[in-house]
Amino acid sequence: MEMKQCPKTENCPIFNGLLEPKYVTTYKNLFCLNGEEGRNKCKRYIISSKIGKCPEGLLPNSSKSIDEILTSF
Repeated sequence: MEMKQCPKTENCPIFNGLLEPKYVTTYKNLFCLNGEEGRNKCKRYIISSKIGKCPEGLLPNSSKSIDEILTSF
């Protein structure tokens, strides 16, 4: 059975309050609590899975490509 909640939520600043409260629920529902589909769209999850860490302020739906994020990080 698929895990709905992202395994990285414990340490994720998006999940744990980096954003204004009015945005947190939307991000959580689209990315953090949306199973594999959400994780596959989350730039934070993708980057941290590739290199073990992620830029603090990176949003899950960043307009930058994965390559651009990796290059600038």
